[in-house]
Amino acid sequence: MMGKKFKLLTALMVLLIISYSVIAQIRKNQVTYTIDGGVFHHQLITLNFDAKSKQKGALAVTPGYLKIYVDDDPSNDDEQKWAINIAFNHAGTGTAKVNDPITNAQPGEDKKVYFVLQVQVNGKDRNLSPTLTTPGVTPGTITITRFGPIGGTVEGTFEGKLKSAGETYMITQGHFVVNRLI
Repeated sequence: MMGKKFKLLTALMVLLIISYSVIAQIRKNQVTYTIDGGVFHHQLITLNFDAKSKQKGALAVTPGYLKIYVDDDPSNDDEQKWAINIAFNHAGTGTAKVNDPITNAQPGEDKKVYFVLQVQVNGKDRNLSPTLTTPGVTPGTITITRFGPIGGTVEGTFEGKLKSAGETYMITQGHFVVNRLI
């Protein structure tokens, strides 16, 4: 009788571990945020992407800051294309404000912390970005909560104001879970 209970408990534990692993993989390689401004009214955006891509995910750039790029890569041009590009001032966990300096960037590389969104408005690509020359106009925050090893997961949050063509956009509840490529 005890042997059957032990086997049943062991089987249940294995199923729980497998279920947890599947749920973790579903959440991996996803970006979500809510956007308000212009034609967007509290719209939830979700980007899912192929984890096998060698160009999408998190890169710990030498000499030690973090770049993240993700797009939804629609298969036909009629679909909306959404993308996010993040530069964070170090390769690890922590919080940085948009426009904080990236002191260890190479010449010609990223100089400040930012996140930029690509959206589609009336069929046209539009890049929403912070105002780097007047930081107070587009405040924002990026937080890295998990910084795994190569092949692992980088997870975090972002929020702030962005501008494009005279419009201001508020981004809230931003969250990303991406592969760490290097």
